[in-house]
Amino acid sequence: MPPHLPGPSSVLRFDLAIQRNHFFVYTLAFLISIPGQAFGVFPIRYDIAALVLVLACSTSIILSALFKRGIDRRYLNPIWMAMDVLLATLGVYATGGIVSPWYIWYASTASAAAFASGKKAAYAVSIANTVAYIGVLTLMGQISFVDDGMLVALTRMVFVFAASYFFLVGIAHVQEKRLRIRQLETEESRKVQELTRLTQQLEDANRRIQEADRLKSQFLATMSHELRTPMNSIIGFSEILVERLDGHVDAKHLGFLRHIYTSGQHLLGIINDILDLSKVEAGKMEIYPEFFSIGPVIESVCHVMRGMSKSNPKFVIEVAPDLPQIETDQAKFKQVLFNLVSNAVKFSPEGKPITVKAWLDGGAIGVSVRDEGIGIDPAHHTVIFEEFRQVDTGVRREFGGTGLGLALVKKFVELQGGQVSVSSALGQGSTFSFSLPVRSRAAVISRTAEGPMPKTERVLVVEDDPHAYELIASALGSAGFLSVRARHGDEALRLARESKPVAVTLDLVLPGTDGWEVLKRLKNDEATKELPVVIISMVENRDLGMALGADDYFVKPVDRERLLDRLREITSRGGNGASPRLLVIDDDATVHTLLSEELSTLGYAIQNAYTGEEGMRCALEKCPDVIILDLMMPNMSGFEVAESLKENPLTANIPIVILTSKEISSEDRALLHNVAGLVQKGKSAREQLVREIRRVTAH
Repeated sequence: MPPHLPGPSSVLRFDLAIQRNHFFVYTLAFLISIPGQAFGVFPIRYDIAALVLVLACSTSIILSALFKRGIDRRYLNPIWMAMDVLLATLGVYATGGIVSPWYIWYASTASAAAFASGKKAAYAVSIANTVAYIGVLTLMGQISFVDDGMLVALTRMVFVFAASYFFLVGIAHVQEKRLRIRQLETEESRKVQELTRLTQQLEDANRRIQEADRLKSQFLATMSHELRTPMNSIIGFSEILVERLDGHVDAKHLGFLRHIYTSGQHLLGIINDILDLSKVEAGKMEIYPEFFSIGPVIESVCHVMRGMSKSNPKFVIEVAPDLPQIETDQAKFKQVLFNLVSNAVKFSPEGKPITVKAWLDGGAIGVSVRDEGIGIDPAHHTVIFEEFRQVDTGVRREFGGTGLGLALVKKFVELQGGQVSVSSALGQGSTFSFSLPVRSRAAVISRTAEGPMPKTERVLVVEDDPHAYELIASALGSAGFLSVRARHGDEALRLARESKPVAVTLDLVLPGTDGWEVLKRLKNDEATKELPVVIISMVENRDLGMALGADDYFVKPVDRERLLDRLREITSRGGNGASPRLLVIDDDATVHTLLSEELSTLGYAIQNAYTGEEGMRCALEKCPDVIILDLMMPNMSGFEVAESLKENPLTANIPIVILTSKEISSEDRALLHNVAGLVQKGKSAREQLVREIRRVTAH
């Protein structure tokens, strides 16, 4: 038996009870022997009887102590059984041998063995009793091997065994069952202890998982800030250099700058994808469902892709006319669709159409993107949705990419209760489809109010030359305008009605309907005649352009600053009155340099503060029109600054625009409910910031 637990166990109590009974039984036997000798039943030698009593009591005391010390009963039980046989045999010797009835005590030794250890022990003790009884009589010279005394001794032992057989067997059965119960109790106790241990281990593991989850979230937040902050500087400064040095340095070195800018944007996109993937796996990705129509979103994504692509892709859009509005996260829906469409553009041959369909399928809306590209082997259909896995893994790597786009598509769709599938074969193109429930069943839903979406002012850029469009779009973006591109005259007329631009820049040399005809139709259409039109062309004919209704006329190459000043003027954003004063509160000096360079050229007066405390003082002393605030700063965080500014009556009405590289959670949004806008550092941060500033300073 293993060492007993604190407090006597049932087995220990049983063994101690047997030893106590030994003490009382042998004391009683000694007392009985006295009247037996007095009545002449048997003779007695008191010296031997006293020795038996002393041995019995000493053995009982010693064995009790050994049992209490936790000595295994498998070693102690044979000792006291052997002592029982010895003491009964000494009793026979002390009371006259063969004439003594003391041999009856042998029955008690067998019974005790049966009770303590079962049938086998009882049989062994019975045999030992017989050998001891015959042995002591032989030593006393009362019997020999072949005389009648031997027969009498054997007969007595057979009668003792036979008379107690059923009693011994019954006791043995009871004891075996009791031992089995004890074993089951011990096993149950062991299982309970094991279960308790495993439960404790599980609780410890859960605590470690929670701690690891907390550290992962902290790591993501830190890495988001530490990676996006330098990338914001790389993208921002390279964009400024591209804009300012265009026309002042040779094309080769300008190309180097453009490579830095585009590579920075590409790297930032990869960083964002990895962080998004980590947030989904950690269960931290938040969903913001809203109702919207799918058709315009598909048109918007395809339009953006046309502007970004060098191959001038052809899109065929088929949206069911009875399609209801969907309730889902619009930003993630756009990202899913953008990833699929960009994938289709990458793999489609020049001139082949890319078909985007949307249809109603019961309680879900299905969307598919079909390309006529190289196709995918069915054996790879599951691999392409795994992180960092691509079919094109050879050394040549004909098609680029990180292998994260489709993985994010699958995770974003499944996060919102949808499904993704692919149908493709080699040489037969590919169709990627996804379905989302009409009503949101997102795994994580946060409906934290984010305020009204800022209205972005659009400028329709009618330009068939991709390089010229990029230059104009870059200039417009730096001033806070969103460029909408039209490649030919008919598309320009359609988008002028549909996209609701605040102005139009028009090239005169266009495929199909030329620019002069577009200008005349715009000015003769009731829906578009009030639209300001600025001609930007290689053709020099200012008088005719102004006569047909153009608001201004620029000859390529255009001076970007003059163009922006004129657009601001004709869209009623020109500088009549004092320039808006901006207070930038950020601990990163490069951010101050970057914003000063970007915003001062747009007519804003910039004031700088490098800590939260300094920002509070400047806000009280200078009373700026807008405060641009970072969130992650030492000592006093942006959250604390925003709260303090809103609690002070002197600064409570100053609009605050957050510019940060921190991942904004729903808890953060709840804390920032009173700020005017949120802009994430990184790609397109400048355009978004300018739009937010213009929105909050508009009267």
